[in-house]
Amino acid sequence: MSSSRRGLTARQPRGPSRGRADLKHLRAMTEAEIRKTAPPELANLPRDFWKDAVLVRPGPRGKRRR
Repeated sequence: MSSSRRGLTARQPRGPSRGRADLKHLRAMTEAEIRKTAPPELANLPRDFWKDAVLVRPGPRGKRRR
């Protein structure tokens, strides 16, 4: 099946992709703005909620099956 039949355009580069978040806007937000826009279930989290969190990075990717 050709790429034009699938509606695809030129192949994307294999380098790191950029997210869609507006980082400039997010970094400019104050703590009060973040609290105001956060979901209600996050309102009463204790201050030390993330203290014991452990970052888990994904493992290496194997060959993809088709």
